Formats: sequence, structure tokens, C-alpha cells
Amino acid sequence: MSFLQTIPEFHSPANGVTLLGITDQRFKRGVVQILFELPLDASRAARSLLLDVLEQGSAQFPDQTSLARESQNLFGASCELYTERSCESHIVGIHISCLGEQFLPSGEEVLVPILDLATGILFEPLRGQGAGELFETKYLERERKNLLDMLDERKDDRGEYASERFKRVMCADEEYGKLSWESSEAVAAVTAQQLEDARLEIIQRAEVTIICSGSTNVDKVRHWAAQRFDMQRDVIALAEPSIKFPSALRHVNEHLEMEQAKLHIGLRLHLPQEIADREALIAACSILGGGSHGRLFQKVREEKSLAYGIYSQMHGRKHILSVSAGIDASSAAEVEAEVFKQIDLLATEGPTAHEIELSQANRLNGLAALADSPGAMASFYHGNHVLGLDATPAIRAEACQRLTADQIQQAATGWQADLVYLLSAAE
Repeated sequence: MSFLQTIPEFHSPANGVTLLGITDQRFKRGVVQILFELPLDASRAARSLLLDVLEQGSAQFPDQTSLARESQNLFGASCELYTERSCESHIVGIHISCLGEQFLPSGEEVLVPILDLATGILFEPLRGQGAGELFETKYLERERKNLLDMLDERKDDRGEYASERFKRVMCADEEYGKLSWESSEAVAAVTAQQLEDARLEIIQRAEVTIICSGSTNVDKVRHWAAQRFDMQRDVIALAEPSIKFPSALRHVNEHLEMEQAKLHIGLRLHLPQEIADREALIAACSILGGGSHGRLFQKVREEKSLAYGIYSQMHGRKHILSVSAGIDASSAAEVEAEVFKQIDLLATEGPTAHEIELSQANRLNGLAALADSPGAMASFYHGNHVLGLDATPAIRAEACQRLTADQIQQAATGWQADLVYLLSAAE
């Protein structure tokens, strides 16, 4: 089994712009991700609606048909705009994919043209036809209705809604508890001027990260970025994610018409900076509930039949570990007790040799698979950059392989239970 040893290259082509290059010529296509990062502030509702409006066209390509035609003319290049919450920040993202230049006919160029097309939607937007009309009113109102309908329907996905509510309750006084769109009421009240203000803020004030992976010419992207962001930019300084620890365990039960109840248990922990300690924490989480090999799956689901599925996961920079399960509401107390029992046993007795073997196999397979996808490579290296780490997949794999039972046991100590959240049907 082999692991990537790629050392990423970093550039700063403009004020507040970081370029991360992890190219690999084995791939036929290149991928460029442009991430505009801003606080989860009052503008996030406007930003969430803005992209849907912008995607209708640009000043150069005034409708979706001409945008799609131009993308296809660039040998099947593609671009997508999206917004998401990333820890305690709001991300406006542009994802671009195109053929690597070594696969193009002589004299053809697609990388810079697709970068111009994708960012032109944001930088040179389609304006309304009326005098002084910032955006086409019919597009704005149509996309507003579509977004509001989507927000109204989100409860239909009970699992996602329970996860959303769990985070909001656990982190009620933290940025992590905020919705990325603020609220339906905020979206309904957004004006065209607020959309324009949000657009300019993204361009002029966001911290920008550009990630190049696959068969992408980093030098071309660097020179393009230097020109595209050649302006006065007053970049907003982003705060580090808040870290809180509970004074007592809380229980919250909310009700919604549903057949299968959703249980979430949140714990706070310290996130180590040393690679060996980080790998030990990943292993501890995996042994607890990282898959069908985990203790929770084996004990709660297989042996006791108390859950339809049960897993644990880390929440990156938020120093949070959560356990989620689909259960019958009547089993909630028993499932909760078993979860805390297994956490205590892992911290006091440590893992077995077989558990270490299974968790290592799972982790090493995941690290090896990074080499199969430009997107996976980009996600890994960007995650390392955000966390202040500089370890390649090969270094992480070596640290994983060297783990001892004592290291994993130590990593499982000090987890502090914060919230037990249950979403179930009313009794």
C-alpha cells in the first residue's frame, strides 16, 4: 500500500489570497477551487440567495444557455457556485474542472477562459434590464421562492434536520450553532441592494483560498489570480473557532412527526497538534464508532439491537466529538448508558489488539485512496492547511502504523459530555 508524499506549494498572488498547489499529472482533468471565507454574520442570508441569482448569467454570457454553451466549447469544462458553513465561517465557493493542457489540441487554452467565465458570474454579474436595476427582478424573486421552499422542506429529511438542531442546541451561544442562511425570514427580507453589498463584500473583503489539484498549471492560476484580485482589498480578519467546555450534561428532547427517533450525543475534547496524538484521537473515535467495526455498532446495534445504525465523528476545529444513532425513542436511555459505558471503558482499559488492527486498516485504506481523486487530495491538503498541519498522507500513515494501545487510551481520556439530544415523535 502506497501513500502520497506530495509536498504542497504555497503562493500569495494578491492581498488576502492564498494559492495551494497539489497538482498531479496522472489525472486527465484539473480542478480549481476558489473559496471566499467570511464570518457567519448578518450578510449570510444575502450571500446564500446571491449565488442562485448570479448563476442565471453574467454580463458577457447573459443567460444559462450561453454559459453552458461556452463551457462545452471549452472542451467540456464545468463550474459550480455554492455556499456552505465551514466550522464557524461562511464559505462562498467556486468549483472548476477542465481538461489538463497536455490533453488539448495544440494551441488550445481552457484553464484561464473557464476561470474568467466562472468568476465573471461574480465579478461582472448580469444586471436587470430596467434603469438602475441591480439584478433582474424576475430571477431574484424566482430564486428567493426556490430557496424558501427548500428551507421549508428541510424537515422532511429527519436525519439532516436532527443533526442541524443538535448543533444549534449544543452550540446555541457559539458561531457553530448558526444556520448558514440565518433564517427563512432573513432570506424573505433580502433586498437587491443587500445582494449587491454582499457581492462586493465577497470580492473585496473575503479571505480567499485557491486550491489547484489534478492536471492544473499552478503558474497560470497564480498569474491569473494576481490580475483578477489586483485591487484594494480590506480583508476581514477571521476569528479562531471558539472552544468551550461544559459545566454539566444537558438533556434536550424535541418532537416532530417521525417513525425513527434520532439521538445525538455531543462531547467536548482537546484537539492535539502533534501528528501522533492526532492520529491516536482519530483511532479512538474510529474504535468507538467509526463504522461497522466500531464498539458502538457491535454492542448497541449487533448485540443488543438497540439502534438501526450508530456512529461517531469528529467535528474538526470545534473540538467536538459526536455520536449519532437512529433508534426507537423508548430505547434512548439504554442507548445513552451504553454509549457512555463504552467511552469509559475505552478511556480506562484501552483498545484491544484486534480493534487497533481494524481501525488502522480503515484509516490506511482511506489515506491510500486519497491518491485516486484530485478532489480528495484537495480536501486533505486544505484541511491540513486550515488546521496548521504540514504532514503528508505518507507521514500520517506512518504515525497511524506506529500507534500503541496506550496512546489510543490516552487520546480517549478527558472527553467531557455536553449534550444528549433526542428528536422523536410526541408521546
